[in-house]
Amino acid sequence: MREILLLGDIDVNCFFIEHNNKCYIVDPGYEKEKVIKYISDNNLEVLGILLTHGHIDHIGAIDCFDVPIYLHKEEYEIIIDNYKNGFDYYGKEKPYSLDELNFIKIDSSVVLQIDDKKIEVIHTPGHTVGGVCYKFDNDLYTGDTLFNGSVGRWDFPTGDLNTLRKTVVNLIDSQNDDVIIHPAHGPGSTIKDEKNNNFYYHQWKFFV
Repeated sequence: MREILLLGDIDVNCFFIEHNNKCYIVDPGYEKEKVIKYISDNNLEVLGILLTHGHIDHIGAIDCFDVPIYLHKEEYEIIIDNYKNGFDYYGKEKPYSLDELNFIKIDSSVVLQIDDKKIEVIHTPGHTVGGVCYKFDNDLYTGDTLFNGSVGRWDFPTGDLNTLRKTVVNLIDSQNDDVIIHPAHGPGSTIKDEKNNNFYYHQWKFFV
């Protein structure tokens, strides 16, 4: 696993799930040139792009490679709607045509692979209706669902507080303590640390 920080109106962590010189890119953010340079410098074959959700800070450079773009089937409505994805809010135009991109709609029944290694898809709605986390070995890519000591917002279009409560508690409780979380913003953490220190997890356990 590698990570680069992409800058824009909101800084975002872009991750590369790597194995045998092949990779998936998780949330390519804004800076297409930086993503392309990383792939070139490390001589990687890009198998696809994995979106945790469809907000502008995560999808600005999804056209960086001509590969399938994976997102939850319920999240596609956000990708195509400039109000829901935030392009209208920031007064920006999409830098690509959706008709030219290859979207693959997935759900939790889908298992992606890099040769003999599997990537699990975990549906984690609440921040958006089709938010997902991706798990590869002991690494969990949590997008804007779970942060170090915090959680994602629920006041954006298709967000829902009650849903996010259940999602966060179930996600943390379902994972082993030593699982490493890699959020889309800010530093990483572990499931054990979130069980011990995440204010929202401790408060929300009473609602689930």
